[in-house]
Amino acid sequence: MLYATSLTLCLILTIDPSTSTTASPITVSVDPTSSPIAQTSSTSFGCLALDWWPASKCDYDWCPWAGSSFLELDLDNKVLKKAIGFLAPNDSSIFLRLGGSLCDFVRYDFPGSHYDECRDFSDPTNTTRVGYELGSGCLRTDRWDQLNGFCSDIPGCTLIFGINALIGRTNSTCDADTNCHWESNDHPCCTEWSGNWNSSNTEALLRYTKTQDYSIYAFEFGNELIGESGIQAKLDADTYSTDFCVLKNLINDVWSGEETKPKVVGPDNNYSGDDQWYRDFTSLTFEKCGGPDVVTWHQYLLGAGVDSAADEKSRDPNVLDKQIKNGEGIKAAVYENTPEGETPPEIWMGEAGGAYNSGRPGVTDAFTSSFWYLDGFGILSENNEQTFCRQTLVGGNYGLLENTDEKNPNPDFFALALWQNLMGQDVMEVTRSDDGEDRNFRVYSHRSEEQLTFLLINLNNETSYEVELQAEGMERFKDFTVTAEGLSSQTIYLNGVELGLNGEGDFPNIMEMGVDAEGGSITIQPLTYGFYTFN
Repeated sequence: MLYATSLTLCLILTIDPSTSTTASPITVSVDPTSSPIAQTSSTSFGCLALDWWPASKCDYDWCPWAGSSFLELDLDNKVLKKAIGFLAPNDSSIFLRLGGSLCDFVRYDFPGSHYDECRDFSDPTNTTRVGYELGSGCLRTDRWDQLNGFCSDIPGCTLIFGINALIGRTNSTCDADTNCHWESNDHPCCTEWSGNWNSSNTEALLRYTKTQDYSIYAFEFGNELIGESGIQAKLDADTYSTDFCVLKNLINDVWSGEETKPKVVGPDNNYSGDDQWYRDFTSLTFEKCGGPDVVTWHQYLLGAGVDSAADEKSRDPNVLDKQIKNGEGIKAAVYENTPEGETPPEIWMGEAGGAYNSGRPGVTDAFTSSFWYLDGFGILSENNEQTFCRQTLVGGNYGLLENTDEKNPNPDFFALALWQNLMGQDVMEVTRSDDGEDRNFRVYSHRSEEQLTFLLINLNNETSYEVELQAEGMERFKDFTVTAEGLSSQTIYLNGVELGLNGEGDFPNIMEMGVDAEGGSITIQPLTYGFYTFN
């Protein structure tokens, strides 16, 4: 296949270049006619999460969730709709994930749901690990109708929904004064469960969804419930895989005879090197029901939101390189335990927001967040992971949009927008003259039918890099240079023009803001990243 090749790089500058030193020149090359080393999803690499958290959810005296739960979010907000559409350019798609920790607490008030009472979330409690009473959340048919209508009105919007995987199980009883919210590791009763999953409430949701002809791309089975790193539960692979297959078989029954049906994905858990659990899950699920459609895992590289070191961690190559080890561990566990002759399931980054417990103001909502975020895109797509779900679109201190009526975009919103526009599905092998030894200088390359794109990231706070980009038969075309006044800034500039909403609440046409490329080699200043286009 012939490709009309193009190469892209976007540059962000945050310090005075006169104070920096310059490393030895580096040549970066890609063969644009070679086969890709991996591919991202043909549906969407980008994924946006909306959570269940009510306004009473607070961490470290920060309470950043008011009005952002998808139960409460103003779905008539025009900027919200425009934002999702903006991230699905050129007739592409974007996943909208409805889920999170409280998905395993929620009941569904649907015809035939078998629940007389469906209660809204209560006040916070210390009786559970996630801080809310079991069974205290409710999804009603009218809100499900609204959410599906909202997404269907936005070109490219594609829904994923997290299913309650604890319903029917019985939690061990703890002493009355046990603080499961903050001390669950000291009290096994907080996370011990017995019994099997009860699928009847979920079946009511599924059958209603089918009768309404709603299009759901995938259902996730639970959230962070497995192995030693599980939060509200620590289910073993045999128990989880059995009930995972109950859900898969139920979906096959409800959508029987349909050409397409929702995928079943899981386990949606924080990965901590527990390869054996994923090995067992993969082999057991193939044995019981033909395997998972997608294996998902979660990652919060920067630690807890309260950690003041989160800022430095967002640009620390040793921290960012953990994604390589974790991604390779997940991939090996899944691929090596897929039966011979079967296609391995897709692997997704199912949730990542930088810092857990709602993020950290001035870090996960600021310019510095774009370093770990874009680097994760590059690393995990090279590892053949198809999709990357960002916690969150709005809500917490890590939203791509501010949690205000105006919904002003934060820097990572435009980082994702540039990626969605410029980085193709084919992941290309990159050759570097320094053999990749300098981990402060990161390089990634993707190809589409129209262009070849390089993403370069300089994590060094003192050293510039002079880079010569090579791709045979290509000429440099457009530059997209992004700058910020500081790492904690929430305002960025594209080729000197501030990025944000105009007076009518519209987003800028960022592709028309590229400038003609000049010169040969490119100087990548300290603490910058960039996209350049060639054709």
